[in-house]
This record gives sequence, structure tokens and C-alpha cells, in this order.
Amino acid sequence: MKIFHKLIGLALSLTIMTLISGCGGGGGTTSSSATGEVVLKLTDAPTDDKNVKAVYVTFDALRYQYADSNDSWQDVDLNESRTINLLDLQDGNTTLLNHVELPAGEIAHVRFVIDTDDCWIDFFEGDIQPLEVPSGDQTGFKAIGGFTIPAGGTVNVTADFDVRKSVTSTGNGIYKLRPTIKIIDNIEVGEINGTMTLDLDENVSSVIVYAYEDGSWDANESNVTNNFGNAVLSTDATDGSYILPWLTVGTYDLVVTSQDVNGTFKDILGYINDVFVLTDETTSQDITDSTLVDTLP
Repeated sequence: MKIFHKLIGLALSLTIMTLISGCGGGGGTTSSSATGEVVLKLTDAPTDDKNVKAVYVTFDALRYQYADSNDSWQDVDLNESRTINLLDLQDGNTTLLNHVELPAGEIAHVRFVIDTDDCWIDFFEGDIQPLEVPSGDQTGFKAIGGFTIPAGGTVNVTADFDVRKSVTSTGNGIYKLRPTIKIIDNIEVGEINGTMTLDLDENVSSVIVYAYEDGSWDANESNVTNNFGNAVLSTDATDGSYILPWLTVGTYDLVVTSQDVNGTFKDILGYINDVFVLTDETTSQDITDSTLVDTLP
């Protein structure tokens, strides 16, 4: 009988140990909870150059740097190189660039590795010119902004590849690509849109709307060299409507400008102060002669 009781006790002990080991965060559970998924999409702001039909950029890989690591980068090769016409991604349109599982944690920086020999610009008159890409083909072009990969979850982010700032003409038919990329966490964005009905001069060929973070506008930005370089986003409102998507939550000032028949900056038509963007909401802001003011506070 004592032997029987000992056998029962041993069996119970083994059973309890098994249950404890199964519920106690073993290797499989820890490994699973220490990773998360990153869904990264690409979008673009339109170019101000009316002669440009398409801007093709070929992406080879992505590189992620964690906030607690100043030197180490997590390299992610795309399944295959992606050649994307950035001008297809205007007005809030996006394309999936990569979906990957990575260790959970805070991402401080993202670099985009581009095939520098496979980028070009296409013009409406049929001319095609290569895009010269300065240094950055090996280490990648660093984007602005970061995000957090949740353990066991998914983060959806959008890379805003601003072709208006990224493509510059140096003259003599030479165009350079200096990528300006902003990383946006999708749960922290909204948009501004509306109609545009202005009494325009006959020499105006287009109306461009620039969005600035509240208080960041400087009148010197309208000069030729800066070309509204600190604008967060821009869009064309010539057809009577406009949309400024993928704006992070906050307050913005709109700068409404005109271009002449040559597609170059003509005048600042006016400003709209304090347009609020809320999470996952659309702010309606029509542009009329009565809504524009002459200066920003």
C-alpha cells in the first residue's frame, strides 16, 4: 500500500511539473511575444512640374534601426526589386512595399536602399531622362520619423516619398534624386480636403496648396532656392478640389499659391490659419476668396 501511495504521489508531482512548464513562458511563448509585424506602404506628394509624366524609382531593400542600438541595423531584402512610379501614389493612394516580422521594439530610423542605376524620369513630350542618385546606394536613404513594433501585434506605417522635394533639376537636362521620405504611423494621421473656387488671373495655370505645421511658415520660403522646402505636404487644386492626406495629428497653416503658364511659382494667393487634423478623421476646408487671409499670425 505504501508503494502504491508513493507511485500516486510521483505521478501527481510529474503532472504538476508538466503543467507548470507548459504555462510558464517557455522558449516558444517568449520567442513569439518578442516579435511583431511591420506593414510598410508607400505614398507620394505630387510634383509641381507639369511637364513630368512619371518618376520611376527602384527599391531593393529596407534597413531598420532600433532606438537602443546606434550602430546595428536590421536588413530586410525585398522578395524582388520593386520599380514604382511615384506619381501613381498621389492623393492618398498607396502601394505595399514590404510586410515583415521583426523583433518587437522602438524603431528610430528606416533606410531605403535604392538601385541607383534603375531610376528615371518620364516627360509628357516623350523624353526620358535618368535620375542621378548621389551617395546612399549602399547604406540607403534615411527617412524621418520612427514607430514602435508591438510584441505579438502589427504596426501599419506609411512612407511619404515627397517627389516634389526629392527630384531637382540642375540644368542641361540633368535631374537628381535626393529622397525626402517621412515615416508616418497610420494610427496617428488624418487628412484635409475641400474645394477651391478662386477668382484667378488669366495667366495662372495652376494652384498649389502647401501645408505647414502651425507656426513654421517663413515668408523667405517662397524664394527660388528654397521653393517652399519646409512644407509638410503639397497638392494641386487646379481642378477645383484638393486633398492633403497622411498628415500627422496637429494644427496646420495652408499656403495657397499660383503658377504661371510655364509651371513656375507666380504669387502667394493667400493663407488659411489653424486647420486642425484629428486622428482618422477628414477635416473639410474649402478655399475661396473669403476664406483666404493676407498674412499668417
